[in-house]
Parts: sequence; C-alpha cells; structure tokens
Amino acid sequence: MVLKFKDNNNITDAMDVSSLGSIRFSSLEDPVLGFDEETRQSTGEITKKRAELVFGDKKKISSRVTFPPTAEIEMFKWRDPVELVNPEFHLTYIAAQDGNREYFELDIYAEGLKKVTPQKAAMNTAQAAENEKNKK
Repeated sequence: MVLKFKDNNNITDAMDVSSLGSIRFSSLEDPVLGFDEETRQSTGEITKKRAELVFGDKKKISSRVTFPPTAEIEMFKWRDPVELVNPEFHLTYIAAQDGNREYFELDIYAEGLKKVTPQKAAMNTAQAAENEKNKK
C-alpha cells in the first residue's frame, strides 16, 4: 500500500491496510455520471461508483471509497465485513496560507470489495489490536 500525493506525485510507503482495523460496509451512494461538456448534459454513463465504509474496531471512522464503474458492490448490506481489493490512498494537503487553516483530505480508491468470512474478520481485528499495542 502506498500514499500518493496528488500535487507532486511523490509516493511514500505507508502502513499495511490491516492497520485500519476491521472494515464494514455502511451504504451505497449514488454513482457519478458522465457529463458532456459541449451539450452541458449528463451522458447517463456511470463513471465511478461510491460507497460509505466504516473503518476501525474501537474508534470507528466513516469514509467514502470510490470504485471503477465495473466494480460489483451492490450486493453488500449494512455492517457486512468487507475487504478492499487493491486499495490506493491519495492524500491531498494544502498548507495554511493568508490566514486560512491547513487542509487535508484522504481519498480512498479500490478496484472492488470482497466479503470477509467471520474467521478472517476476527483475525483482522486481532492483528489491528496487536499493531496498536506495538505502537505504545
């Protein structure tokens, strides 16, 4: 897994995706539709799919994840344990300027989702707890 910085394309190694803890499906969002610049109309073609996922075990964080239009994510239900397929984490950072506050945003992209078996979900939770313990 790597972090990609949009502005200068620097890439740096990051922690393993297991450090996010368990991942659960929350909701499917409306897809992003294509837009024709000339006609100023929607093409109706799905260009991206999006879903809200919940990351973590003790401290939970909800985040939107973007998928390609071919990803099959419609069959997941609320609180299903899932795993990201080939995730990428893109961090946008804008330093404080002219009295404005600094700003950062983490965009998560993945090729798809896989359902996690209860046994594997328990292993991910245990591994995340071990990672947290090693940080101290």
